Amino acid sequence: MYSAKEIFATHGHGVCRELGQHFIFDENINRKIVAAAGDVEGKTVVEVGPGPGGLTLEILKLSPRKLYLLEYDPNWAAVWRGLQSNFGDKLEVLEVDALRFDLYGLAPQLVISNLPYNISTQLLGRWLPRFDLCEKFLLMFQKEVADRLVALPASKSYGRLSVLVQWKSQVRKICDLEPGSFCPPPQVRSSLLRLLPYPRDQVECCDFFDGLSRMVSDIFAHRRKVAVKSMGKYFENPAKALSALGYAPSARAEEINVDDFLKMYQMHQKATTVDK
Repeated sequence: MYSAKEIFATHGHGVCRELGQHFIFDENINRKIVAAAGDVEGKTVVEVGPGPGGLTLEILKLSPRKLYLLEYDPNWAAVWRGLQSNFGDKLEVLEVDALRFDLYGLAPQLVISNLPYNISTQLLGRWLPRFDLCEKFLLMFQKEVADRLVALPASKSYGRLSVLVQWKSQVRKICDLEPGSFCPPPQVRSSLLRLLPYPRDQVECCDFFDGLSRMVSDIFAHRRKVAVKSMGKYFENPAKALSALGYAPSARAEEINVDDFLKMYQMHQKATTVDK
């Protein structure tokens, strides 16, 4: 069996910093990351940006039904096409831009990835509206981003992404990794998150998601100001709307919890329907 370090030494072409490539060669770390995904056997798995395959090889050891590799870098895509025959029909390489590709068209049950940090939030934003079409996401983020995703109300990191991710899924930090765990080392620490999307009957359609996302973005746009200052386009009487949810007129966006943002948007929808 190959190792990621051997693949990099034999077939590698270096690291493309413009694509945010930071590889993990330590097999123990990669094994622990994949283990955090739980049962992989017989599952359809997607990995974004495999590079030399530290995670790829550990996933394949656990006998997935199918592992799709989404690789934007044509050099690494070519490497994995050359290696594909060694793994039979369990492995399929797709040379695509993950930001433009319909992940859910592959019907994945698991997404496991050390995400390129320069597009990690964009990818997450693209996947979130239909998050419930997948059972589990195990994703590596820059620690600062991960802290935002798991942040609780009244904390400095709590914001729009916190609300949307926690509405759509149960999110848990698995571990932090130091820069030295990667090659080349990034200038930041990293965090592994496990996200379990809530079942489809617990979440609204994509149109609801888009509307809620816009409202939350608007309210957090001026987070240092009281929330009522940003709620005028959604409510004739913002203070009354906040009061109905148990908040004082002086409340700021970061004080409003996820459930209450959801209730707030439902109140806006109801008022809009009545007006029509």
